[in-house]
Amino acid sequence: MRNVSTRLLMSCAAIGVAGGVVFTVNAYIGGAVSNLLPLVYGLTIGLYFIPGALAQALFRRPWVGLITSALAGLVASPFQPIAFGAFLIGVGIGILQELPFLITRFRRWSAWLFLVGSTFAGLIMTAAAFRILDGGGYDALGTVLLIGSFLVSPPLCTMLAVWLAKQLERAGIGRDLRLAEDRRAPR
Repeated sequence: MRNVSTRLLMSCAAIGVAGGVVFTVNAYIGGAVSNLLPLVYGLTIGLYFIPGALAQALFRRPWVGLITSALAGLVASPFQPIAFGAFLIGVGIGILQELPFLITRFRRWSAWLFLVGSTFAGLIMTAAAFRILDGGGYDALGTVLLIGSFLVSPPLCTMLAVWLAKQLERAGIGRDLRLAEDRRAPR
């Protein structure tokens, strides 16, 4: 990571702290939902994708998604029932978010890459949740709800973060933190 300014790191930290607060609130709401309605628990999982995707879409720089997600998990760790596990989840989600952009060598920041990456991450989370929540023990409707909630939530929240980044960019926020070639007017 060359040419990373303190200002960029502080901007990632600000998004990460806000994300950590959301993670903490979501841990308790999601915990209640997972106990009462485990089939729709996946709808709360997508919130973990917002900080990293917001940083990526706003700054269009390598590794800002990982940094922001990890910081959000670190901020949330002391206040969550899973403690340090929140940090590990943040790191895992950050890595998954960076993969599509790593494959393109951080040269493309198209919305479809965000969608592909979050859908891939949603598939991984769906497989894990299916195993952890005993997805095979539900009837057909329950299985569809379980799979659907975990599969749909990450892409929806990621696209919400991309939309929010566009609104922030339109307001002039974060534009000067991008690399020089990404500051040009869109074609």
